[in-house]
Amino acid sequence: MPTIHPIEAVLFTAILGLIVGSFLSMLTWRWPRMLHLNASEQFRHLSFSRSACPSCHATLPWYRLIPLISWIWSRGQCHHCHTTISRRYPIIEFVTALLSAALVYHAGVNWLALYGLIFLWILLAIAIIDIEHQLILDALSLPLLWLGLILNTQHVFTTPEQAILGAATGYLILWAIFQTFKWLTGKEGMGYGDFKLLAALGAWFGALAIPQIILIASISSLMIGLALVLLKRRSFDSPLPFGPFLALGGWVSLMFGSELIQQL
Repeated sequence: MPTIHPIEAVLFTAILGLIVGSFLSMLTWRWPRMLHLNASEQFRHLSFSRSACPSCHATLPWYRLIPLISWIWSRGQCHHCHTTISRRYPIIEFVTALLSAALVYHAGVNWLALYGLIFLWILLAIAIIDIEHQLILDALSLPLLWLGLILNTQHVFTTPEQAILGAATGYLILWAIFQTFKWLTGKEGMGYGDFKLLAALGAWFGALAIPQIILIASISSLMIGLALVLLKRRSFDSPLPFGPFLALGGWVSLMFGSELIQQL
């Protein structure tokens, strides 16, 4: 059997990441707009609806669905009505490919890399939807939680005890912060989706990773929030989704372990 060299695996994963990124760009665009439909109708629209221009609704032929390349070749315009196509599509495809390739380059070709890719792709879907809609879907966060618990029955990333404790701790910490903030201010500082997402991250990496994830999420959200205010992209009191920053903490824990902060 031929040996798969790391560089070949990285290139293959980058191409796979472009394909998955194309799917994620479609999924994260359509799904939040279909929540009023029942589950079977959502599945039908997500699985069988042809890709089309969001402006003129012209169906896109297969050769205009090549990830990243098609957008560049068409100069970011619909071939039919010449309306500008959002940059979100190539950005999501490129970021998915880049992060997927980085994971395999870092972890090598093994089962951990495969589990990590599944974790990454679900996490990206959660983060994208939260950025665009300030919504974390249970249909994404809960399977992520259960998958983490199942994998860690085999001590894949942490012990079963740490995984269970991490899921409980992750949920309860943000729930307590939410209730305290609401009691002091009368306002809701975050959503229940954030609790479930941190619970899922705790299920993957254990209770010991929770402080690191919260610290990374808090610092990065503060920096990005202040930068957006200074750039006048948002007002100081407008809500900022916390899910993408929790996702960043989860990604760092996947790549560098749950004890990164202690090593610095």
